[in-house]
Amino acid sequence: MEKVVVGISGNIKELPARSGLPYDVVSRSLSDGVKEAGGLPIVIPVASPDLAKDYIDMIDKLILSGGQNVTPEFYGERKSIDSDDYSLERDKFELALIKEALKQKKPIFAVCRGMQLLNVALGGTLNQKVEHHWQKEFSGTSQEVEILPNSRVSKLVANGTWVNSFHQQSVKELAPSLVATARDPRDGTIEAYESKDGTPILGFQWHPELLLEKVESQKIFSYVVNSL
Repeated sequence: MEKVVVGISGNIKELPARSGLPYDVVSRSLSDGVKEAGGLPIVIPVASPDLAKDYIDMIDKLILSGGQNVTPEFYGERKSIDSDDYSLERDKFELALIKEALKQKKPIFAVCRGMQLLNVALGGTLNQKVEHHWQKEFSGTSQEVEILPNSRVSKLVANGTWVNSFHQQSVKELAPSLVATARDPRDGTIEAYESKDGTPILGFQWHPELLLEKVESQKIFSYVVNSL
């Protein structure tokens, strides 16, 4: 039986910092989650948008990984925060990946920034700045989530599950084709969404790949690889 090929969008980082040497990078935990679920992960480096079709042709499913803020111009706003944590090159390429994956009806699992970008691609908007959603340690959890009953997410994550939080932006207006399926009970922040019409789309604001030791997180990757 052939393995399901899962493309994972990469980022660009200077390593070491300020060295001028760009590297293609992505959290290894994402590929670990895919491999543990029986899939074959492939990292997709940031590239020209005209290569998006070639990459989507190669894979069965797409994971949009975390990273920078999404450039506000893509949801009709000007930058209103003091930050240089953006990558227009990455935004343009990943928007092209999304467009092609939707065209080819290939499933998309979006994490953190990926969830925000996918919402924008489908016609939604973002809060450019949110408070109290960045935990101090990169391990462990910081908040609970309220899960919408009878949703896809409800079959993967129990109501009241504790998750991590590493985001400084969030979904503001949800795209018309999506439904919020998990929220932060403290302030209503959308923590997960899925499509209304059954399109194979799933977005998480938290990072399940950093919680692979928890049964729920590996269950999420098993669903993405084998069922989404």
